[in-house]
Amino acid sequence: MSVMQALCSSGKEALLVSVMLLILLQAFILMALRRLKRGGFFAVLAFAQFILLFVMFFLMLDAIFHYQDPSKPRTWPVFVTAFVSLPVALIVAFEIISAVYLAVGFYRLRRYRKDNLTQWAVKEAIDLLPAGVAFARKDGKVVLANLAMNELYRQMSAKNLLDIGELSEIADRTEDDDKLKGVYRTGSSVWQFTKQNIEENGEEYLQLTATDISAQAAINEELKGKNSRLKQIRARLEIYNRKAEQIIISRELLNARMQVHNETGHVLLASRRYMDQPDSVDEAALLNTLKVTNTYLLREYEEDDTQRDPLSEAIEMAKAIGVSVSFTGMIPSEGSPRNILSVAINECATNTRKHANGDALKVEVREEEGFINFSVSSNGESPKKNVNETGGLLTLRTVVENAGGSMKINTQPEFRIDIRIPVSAPAVSS
Repeated sequence: MSVMQALCSSGKEALLVSVMLLILLQAFILMALRRLKRGGFFAVLAFAQFILLFVMFFLMLDAIFHYQDPSKPRTWPVFVTAFVSLPVALIVAFEIISAVYLAVGFYRLRRYRKDNLTQWAVKEAIDLLPAGVAFARKDGKVVLANLAMNELYRQMSAKNLLDIGELSEIADRTEDDDKLKGVYRTGSSVWQFTKQNIEENGEEYLQLTATDISAQAAINEELKGKNSRLKQIRARLEIYNRKAEQIIISRELLNARMQVHNETGHVLLASRRYMDQPDSVDEAALLNTLKVTNTYLLREYEEDDTQRDPLSEAIEMAKAIGVSVSFTGMIPSEGSPRNILSVAINECATNTRKHANGDALKVEVREEEGFINFSVSSNGESPKKNVNETGGLLTLRTVVENAGGSMKINTQPEFRIDIRIPVSAPAVSS
């Protein structure tokens, strides 16, 4: 069967299509070799095959058109007549040889790209980067952009990336809320754009990089939330410090009032006893007590760091004004309960001598279920009316309640103060 007979049969389409495909594949091989700057015998032979296939395709088309319309002039009648007279098997064999050569060519290109660093390899590597990368000339025209950058720009503007101007403006922008430069938010992702100028072969380019900082942005938001909570905690701590300072000042004032009340009350009562019964009072001791009290009130004394027992001092002070103190039960050896008991004895001894004309205090101590109960009663006259808690009694109640305890005053059949405080009550000053 000749070529002309094949072109007049139903197989002409297959013959033409196969030749056309071989021409396109050969053209691709030639462009790839030129891009890789690969020459030599292989490239020359590929070019020769391309020319022969192209001529074959042209001659077959010329023959088909003349067969369909014999009145049309023929381009190369001698060459066309000679070509279509050839056996079609010869054309098929040449196509098979070209296909094999193309397969070898593709294999060699694949091996070369795998074993050598080519422009395509660089582009593929850039396209595989998770970050967006783009290069542009000084006028903003993009010369190279990877897939991530192109996709990001399409999400931003629904257009292809041709000019880098808009992205360059984003890289220079600073967000007011978190002071991050070049940040752009798209959906659930946060991108940060950075740019730098580079020079290659004497020409300046602008490199723009887009990095996904969604994780860092989430951490930044979390830190901002924590900083906000820390500011609130700091504000509460400042309020607490101010209140703590006020509490400390109040306690110091309370201690000062207690000290002044006790010292002056005892001195006045001791002086009154001396005036009523001069023989029953040690004059030298009274004068020394008066001196110590005056220097304390006038702040003309030096601080005494000697450890003192408040309960012993309270008992001595009561004795100085003519009031004896007796105990029933186990007296606390130390801590807040002992100090509170000394304050109660000071106040009760002063009131017994001053208001009830008594001379004895009886103290009962009981401990039960983590609490210590004090009952302090006097042998003097019972009050004729309700007792107003002012001065020393009010100070005593404040001290007891600050320690987490409670206080109750009974006036019948005798004046008695009942105090209940926890064993592990916080320390108080006496």
